[in-house]
Amino acid sequence: MDNKRIDQMLNLKNFELQISDKIVFRGREYFENDAVVDLEETEEGLWYAEVMGSDTYEVEVKLSGNKKIESYSCDCPYDGDMCKHMVAVLFILREELLDNIVKKKTATKTDFKKLLQKISLEEYQEFIQAHAASDKKFKSLVQRYFADKDSQMDIAKSYTKHLKSLIRSRSSGDYIDYRSIYGLANEINGLLDESQLLIEKGTFLNAFIIARSVLIEVIEIITYCDDSSGYIGDIINSSIGLIKNIAEEVSVTIEVQKEIFSFVQSAISLPIYFDYGDFGYDMVNIYSILAIKLNKHTSYLNFIDGQIKKASTAEYSYRKDYFLVRKIAFLKTIGNISDAQALVQKNLDIVDVRRGEVSRLVEERDFFSAKKLIIEGIEIARKKDHPGIVTGWEKELLQIAVLENDIETIRYYTKHFAFDRGFHLIYYNQWKSSYDIAAWEQEIEEYIEEIISRVETKYQNEKGKVWYSPHTLLLGLLAPIYIEEKYWDRLLSLISNEIDLDRLLQYHDHLLNIYPVQLLALYLPAFERKGDIVGNRREYADLASKMIMVIETIPVGKDEIIFVAEEICRKYPRRPAMIDELRRVINIRTKMT
Repeated sequence: MDNKRIDQMLNLKNFELQISDKIVFRGREYFENDAVVDLEETEEGLWYAEVMGSDTYEVEVKLSGNKKIESYSCDCPYDGDMCKHMVAVLFILREELLDNIVKKKTATKTDFKKLLQKISLEEYQEFIQAHAASDKKFKSLVQRYFADKDSQMDIAKSYTKHLKSLIRSRSSGDYIDYRSIYGLANEINGLLDESQLLIEKGTFLNAFIIARSVLIEVIEIITYCDDSSGYIGDIINSSIGLIKNIAEEVSVTIEVQKEIFSFVQSAISLPIYFDYGDFGYDMVNIYSILAIKLNKHTSYLNFIDGQIKKASTAEYSYRKDYFLVRKIAFLKTIGNISDAQALVQKNLDIVDVRRGEVSRLVEERDFFSAKKLIIEGIEIARKKDHPGIVTGWEKELLQIAVLENDIETIRYYTKHFAFDRGFHLIYYNQWKSSYDIAAWEQEIEEYIEEIISRVETKYQNEKGKVWYSPHTLLLGLLAPIYIEEKYWDRLLSLISNEIDLDRLLQYHDHLLNIYPVQLLALYLPAFERKGDIVGNRREYADLASKMIMVIETIPVGKDEIIFVAEEICRKYPRRPAMIDELRRVINIRTKMT
């Protein structure tokens, strides 16, 4: 559930006034029909509820001390802002908080354990038999959960049958649409929860059978459903994750490990695991883990060699590179270092292979050979036009320079990375720390002059062809330096040519204590300009909030800012929403007198 923050606070007292009548009406119906089946304050101000609809939906509401609604969420598929389930919960919260009933409900919930302890075995059995007779889902859940108690039960068949039934009920012909996927995913996730519970019980075989059944059925769905939400992909990943957890369990038996190994071995031979995501690569990881545990080295290596051979027909194949890297890692793990090293030398054109060899050489402190490999790697990456790989190799050179205390190289790369596609403080400080105070002052002044000269030259060369002015570029390039060096007078001078309110306010906290009056002089025309270009309620509210913030931090400017707000309102009398928002600014005069 994604929590929605609220720009303009809703309040329990009048929330329905800010929501569409249709949603309020439907939410009230849910409230009046007791659709809210659970309500609990899980921590101070945070409320959790379950609402019965076409499914059971989970709702969360965060309230402040004065009953304002700070955030809310519902896991239903409704695309709008506030759904009917949410409204139903707000109605019951308002009623129960006012009548002080909530504590009573919460107390009842916390007594549930005590109630269970009072129930006899005979009463439990009668209850389960009665409900199982009228509720097939409940009966199926009990049978599956306690399958280890019934040697006659085929748990795999039971789960497969149940899954196929769920999928059929959500399918429309040969397709499952977005909304149906949501409900289906909820039900299947319930089965994965059962698997997790069995892992915690130590019933590893049954836990694996559930996860395997889910994976087998759901991997097929991905070929004929709308999974734009990612729910089906998440289920597949969760199933594989559960299988991996079981495979890695210390107390799992060899028989269960063999079951998993056999399944994974057959699954990764199917293209579907690789064609619709990274699922196959995750399964190969499990295969590798179990091949080591079960001493199935030959089986694993034969599989890897087969994948490399298949992928070799392509001119460039990520899959081929991936399996070569896995083979090298596996050979090293099982102690076959000579074969691994031979494979490394034959495949240094693969970035991950070269990177692994560089790491080995650095560990052995053979920096000369490591740098040679990196420089070759940079040349290969440049020829292939892979700038990201070039950057990665250059950072490796920087790390080696630090180990060698190569100051010249450290300065070269830290200066480069400090300003590479933005400003990066870590590299800036690393560059700065390589100088003493006097030398740094000279270095940074030279760099500032270099930037100013470069920007001015670029602007003159492109004058008449570009939209920007030199100061816009200089602000982005020099402001971070002036802030780090505390050159506040230069920063003020730099922003004095700026007319955009949002860019000006980026430096508010840095300059406020030293230059409040000068900042105010810059803000007033920027407020006016912002008033001319804002175009919707959210932007009006944002402008008003920023004006209020400046009044609070520069009180001396209160009257001038209020005057600007009044002028904007007079200028645009046909914008009632803007006038309504700016009235928050204008009314400050009354509140402060």
